[in-house]
Amino acid sequence: MTQRSIPTLLNDVKDQSLSAEQVADLAVELAGEILSVANENQKVSERYQGWKMARMMHDPMGKTLTLAMADQVFRSPTDSRSASQFRYLVGEYGVPSYLPLHEQVAMRMGVISSAVAPDVVMPAITWKMRGESSEVILPSEDDQLIPHLKKRKKQGIRMNINQLGEAILGEEEAGKRMDQVVARLESPDCEYISVKISAIFSQINLVAYDQTLEEIKTRLRRLYRAAQANTFLQNDGTHSPKFVNLDMEEYRDLHLTCDAFQQVLMEEEFLTLRAGIVLQAYLPDSHEVQKRLTVWARERVDQGGATIKIRIVKGANLAMEEVEASLHDWELAPYPCKADVDANYKRMVHYGCHPENAEVVQLGIASHNLFEITYAMILRAGNGVEKDVEFEMLEGMANHQARAVRDAVDGLLLYAPVVKKEDFHSAIAYLVRRLDENTAEENFLHDIFGMKKGDKSWKKQREMFLNACKHRDEVSTQPARTQDRNTEEYGLDVDAPFHNAADTDWSLRHNMRWILKVVEDYRAQPLEPIPVQIGGEFVYTEETKVGRDPSCPEKEAYRFSGTDTHGVDRALQCATDAQPAWEARSIDERAKLLKQAAVELANARGACIAATMLDGGKAAPEADGEVSEAIDFANYYADSMSDPAFFDGTESKALGVVVITPPWNFPFAIPCGGVLAALMAGNTVILKPASEAVLCSWVMVELLWKAGIPKEVLQFVMCADRSAGQQLVSDERTSGVILTGGYATARMFQDWKPEMRLFAETSGKNSLVITSAADPDQAVKDLVKSAFGHAGQKCSAASLAIIEADLYDDPAFIRQLRDAAASLKVGPSWDPSSIVTPVIHKPDADLDRGLTTLDDGETWLLEPEMIDHNPCLWSPGIKLGVAPDSWYRRTECFGPVLGLVRANDLDHAIRIQNDSDFGLTGGIHSLDAREIAIWRDRVEVGNAYINRSTTGAIVQRQPFGGWKKSCFGPGAKAGGPNYVSIMATWSEMALPKETAAVMDTVQPLLESVSRLLPDETETLQATAGSYARWWREEFSIEHDPSQLHGESNHFRYRAHDRILLRATGMSDLQLAQVCLAATTCGSEIDISVSEKTAFTKALPFNIIEESEAALIARLPKCAANYGILRVLSPSTDLQRVANNGSLQTITSNPLANGRLELLTCLREQAVSETTHRYGNVIPSAETILNGLAG
Repeated sequence: MTQRSIPTLLNDVKDQSLSAEQVADLAVELAGEILSVANENQKVSERYQGWKMARMMHDPMGKTLTLAMADQVFRSPTDSRSASQFRYLVGEYGVPSYLPLHEQVAMRMGVISSAVAPDVVMPAITWKMRGESSEVILPSEDDQLIPHLKKRKKQGIRMNINQLGEAILGEEEAGKRMDQVVARLESPDCEYISVKISAIFSQINLVAYDQTLEEIKTRLRRLYRAAQANTFLQNDGTHSPKFVNLDMEEYRDLHLTCDAFQQVLMEEEFLTLRAGIVLQAYLPDSHEVQKRLTVWARERVDQGGATIKIRIVKGANLAMEEVEASLHDWELAPYPCKADVDANYKRMVHYGCHPENAEVVQLGIASHNLFEITYAMILRAGNGVEKDVEFEMLEGMANHQARAVRDAVDGLLLYAPVVKKEDFHSAIAYLVRRLDENTAEENFLHDIFGMKKGDKSWKKQREMFLNACKHRDEVSTQPARTQDRNTEEYGLDVDAPFHNAADTDWSLRHNMRWILKVVEDYRAQPLEPIPVQIGGEFVYTEETKVGRDPSCPEKEAYRFSGTDTHGVDRALQCATDAQPAWEARSIDERAKLLKQAAVELANARGACIAATMLDGGKAAPEADGEVSEAIDFANYYADSMSDPAFFDGTESKALGVVVITPPWNFPFAIPCGGVLAALMAGNTVILKPASEAVLCSWVMVELLWKAGIPKEVLQFVMCADRSAGQQLVSDERTSGVILTGGYATARMFQDWKPEMRLFAETSGKNSLVITSAADPDQAVKDLVKSAFGHAGQKCSAASLAIIEADLYDDPAFIRQLRDAAASLKVGPSWDPSSIVTPVIHKPDADLDRGLTTLDDGETWLLEPEMIDHNPCLWSPGIKLGVAPDSWYRRTECFGPVLGLVRANDLDHAIRIQNDSDFGLTGGIHSLDAREIAIWRDRVEVGNAYINRSTTGAIVQRQPFGGWKKSCFGPGAKAGGPNYVSIMATWSEMALPKETAAVMDTVQPLLESVSRLLPDETETLQATAGSYARWWREEFSIEHDPSQLHGESNHFRYRAHDRILLRATGMSDLQLAQVCLAATTCGSEIDISVSEKTAFTKALPFNIIEESEAALIARLPKCAANYGILRVLSPSTDLQRVANNGSLQTITSNPLANGRLELLTCLREQAVSETTHRYGNVIPSAETILNGLAG
C-alpha cells in the first residue's frame, strides 16, 4: 500500500464500503503516517524526555526507585524524615542508570548532602519532582493554570480539568472538593471538568443503594446548575454551557454513576443540558451499559432533551480490581487479559460510530494508542460522524503525538489533573498509578518513546492491535461477577480443598435487593420462644428471659428459656454418656458432618445475617462477614485432623465434654467455631450462649442439627441463674471450657475450678501505631475502620492510635481524622445506610466513662453523643492528649471511642504499644520498610497488622488469638492449624518416623543426656530428630497458605523467652525431652526440683532446688518472667497461684513427636500486611535482582 497523506486517506474512506480487515489495515497505515509526522516534529525537549523514558523501560531498578520515591519520600511532614527515606531508597535500589550522567551525579550529591542539610536538599528534590510531573499534573493556582489554558485554546486544544486534592474520607473534604469544582466551572477559562462520584460524596454504601443514590444526585444537581449558569467562549465566538463529565474508577461505582447520571439529566431542570460519562472497556459490562445509555439518550432527545457524551477509556484501575477480587474471593470484574480489553474497546467504538447512535450519544475516544485512534478516525469518517466523535489524550504524555493527532482531526481534548501546591502530596496516588500503568509491558506508552514505524516495538503493538480486531465481536459482554444470593445453592463436596467463603458482593444490585428483602421478611415474622435442648428434648421453662434488639432496646424482640442446676446436671450426664460413641466415629465421618454443616450455613446465609443484625445490632455487611467466618470454621476444622504429622507415633483422645461460652459481639461465628472445633476432636458439646445474643446461637445450632450432628452430641443450654452457669463450667464432668469474653470472666472461671482446662480469648487494649512515614490518607481510613466498625465492639478494635509527633502535630492529619469519623452514618442496624450501629446494651461504667469523661490533659477532637434517645446508640468519639499511663489507655471500653497518644518516635511508640497487660491485636502504618521490620520483630501481640485495619481476621489467613492476658490455655489460634489438636490429649504409641538431622544447637545436649540415659538413646535420638524435622519444616519458617494478591498473611511461631519446668513427677527421659524441645526452640529454661539428682545436676540449665511450698511462695513475684509453667499433675494450690500470676500451665506428658511437643514452647502469631500501593506491588531490590538473574 503506497503512502498517502492523512487527509487524503481519510477522504478516501468516505467513498468506500470497507470490510473489517480493510479498516484494520488502513488504521495501521494511518497510524504509521501519524507516527512519522509526530517524530519529524518532535521538539528537542520532548526527544530528551522520551529518551529518558525509553531508558527507564529497560531499567527495572530505576523504574522501581522512581515509583517508590514518588510514593514514599514526599509524604512526611518534616524534611529530615523525607531525607532519611530518600537515602534509604537510593541505598536499596541504587541511582537509576536511566538518568543522564549529570542527574546521576546530582542524585548522589543529594544523598550525601541530605544527611547534613535536609531542609535545603529536600525542598529542592520536591521542586524537581513537581517540575518533572508538572506537564502531567498541572498547578491549580490561577496564575499558572489560566495562562496554560489560554495557550492550549490558541493551539486548538480543549482542556478537560480534573481537580485533585486530599483523599475524600469525610463530608467536610467532599464539600471542599465540591466547592473547588464549582469554582472551576465558574472560571471563564474552564470549559470542561471531570469528577468522580467518590470525590463529591464520601460515604458511598452499596447496601444503602437508594440512599447513596439520592445523596449523589443532590450533589450532581449543584454541579449541573453551575454548568448551566456559566458559559464558555469558544474560538468561533459562540458561547456554550460548561461541560461536566462523570469519571469512572471502581467497578462498584459503575451502576451507581450511571443511575445518578440518567435520573438527574431526565429532570426537567436539566433536560436540555449536555453532559458526559465515562465507560471503561476493560469491563465486560460496559458494552451493554453503553447500549442502554444509547437507548435512554434517544428517548431523552425525543422528549426535547440534549444529547450526551460517552468517553470510552480502556480503564486505569485494573491493579486495584485485582487486589479486591483476590481479597474477597470474587471474580475479577475486568477482562482477564489485555487482548479482550482491546477487542471490547473496538466493539464499543464501532457501536458508537453508527450514525443513528452518534446523533444522540457523542463519543470521546480516549487513548494514546495510535492504532486505536486511527481505527476510530476511519470509522467516524466512513460513517460521516466527524462532528460527533472527538479524540482525547492525557496532558503531558507524548505531546508530539498529541499535536499530530490534533492536526489530523482538527482538534483535540486533553485530560488534565490539576492540584494546588499545598496538596501536591495528594496527587502522588495519581502520579504513581499513571507511571506504573503507562510503563506496563503491554501498554502502548511503554513502547512509544523512541518508537519508529516498522521497528520491533511498532510490530509488537501492530500485532496486538490486529489480533484484537479479529476478536472484536467474540469477547463476552456478560458481567464477570456472577454471585447471586437469590439463586445460589450449595451442595456437599467432601473432597474439596479448603477455600474461604466469599462475602456478599454488594456491587451487584440483585444482592443488595436480596438482603433488603430478607431483612424485611425477617422483621415481619414474629419470633418463636427459644427453648433449651437437653438430650434431644426441647424444654420451654415457665420463667423466661427477654431478648432485645439494640436498635430498639425498649421493645421485647423474643423470649428464651433457661434451665436450673437440675437441667444442667441432665445435660452434663447426657453429654458424658454420648461422648464415647461420638468419638468412636471416624475422623472422616466427623469431617463429613462438619462440611455438611458448612453447606447448611451457606444456604441459610440470609436468615443468619438477619438474626445477627437483630441480636447483635450489626450492620448487614458486618453480619455477612460473620456468616462467612462460620462457614469457614466448618470447612477448615473438618480438615484439621487430616495432617499425618499429628499421628506420627501418637494418637489422640478427646477431652470429653466441652462447654462453649461465647461472646455477644460475634454471636454467630465464634460459638460456631468453638462448637465445631470441639466436635471435630471427638468431644460432645454443650453450648451456653451469651444472654444478650441467644437468638444467633439458636439459629446456628438448628443448622448444625439439620446437617446431621446428633442433638445429644450438641446440646443447647441457657442457664437460668448464676448457680446453674457455675455448675455447668466447673462440674467434674466438664473436661474443657472454651470462653471468649473478658479477662475478669476467665479469672472467675479459674477461681471456681483452678484446674479447669480453659481455652480463652479475652480482653485487649489494641492500638495502631502511625509513624510520620505513613500514607496519612490510608492510615486515617484504616484507623477509622478499626476503631468504629461494629461501634468499636470487636475484640480486635483499635481503641488507641499511637501517633508519631510529627504527624500528631500536623493539623491537616488531625482534621482529616475528625472529618472521616464525624461523617460515619450512625443509626439502627435495620437502616442499610448505618455504619456505626448500636452497642449491645446501655454502656457499662467503663464505657460510660470513656464516652462522657475526660481525664487530665485530654480534650475532645470529636465528642460522642447519644443518638435518637437510644442509650445504646452513640456517635464516634475521639480523645486527644491521652497519656500513656492514663486510665483510658489501660482500660478496655469496648465502644465507639478512640484515644490518640503522642509518641516521640517509633521506638517510643512501640514501647507504649507493648506496655500493656494484654496482647490481642496491634498494627502499624508506615511506608518505611525499615520501620516495618523493627516493629514486626518487637510487637507483642497475637495478631499483627501492617498498613491495613486491625480488624477482620479471616480463618486460615489470620488465625485469631492473643498473647499475655489476652489468652488462657495453650495459645493455639482459632481458625489456625493447631486449634482442633488442643481439644484432645495426645499419647505416645511408638517413636516418630519423620525425623531429620539433629540441629547443631541441640547436638551437645543430646549427647549429654544420652550418656546419662544410655538405655534411652534410641528414644532421645528419635525425639531430637523429630524436633529438628518440625522445627525446620514448620516452626522456624513463616507460612502464607492463602497466597493473596496484594496482601501477605504470615503465620509464624515465636519462642517463649523463658520456661519454668517443675520436674517433680517427671521421669529423667521426660525431663530430657522437655529440655530438648526448649533448646530446639531457643527458649531458656529454669528447672524447679524438690531434690537435685545426678541427672539434674548434669543438665546445663538453671536448677532450683525447692519444695512446692517454696515455689508457690516465690511464684507471684516471678511469674511474669516465664512464658509457661510445665508441670505434671499440679496441686490445686500451685495451679491457683499460677492462675493468679496469669501463667499458663502445660500439664501434658512430653512427646517425642515434634509436631506436637514443640507447640508447648511456642506462641503463635499472625502477621497480615498490605503489600500493594494502589494495587501495584513495588518489588524489593532483591526481588528485582533475582528476577533478572532468573
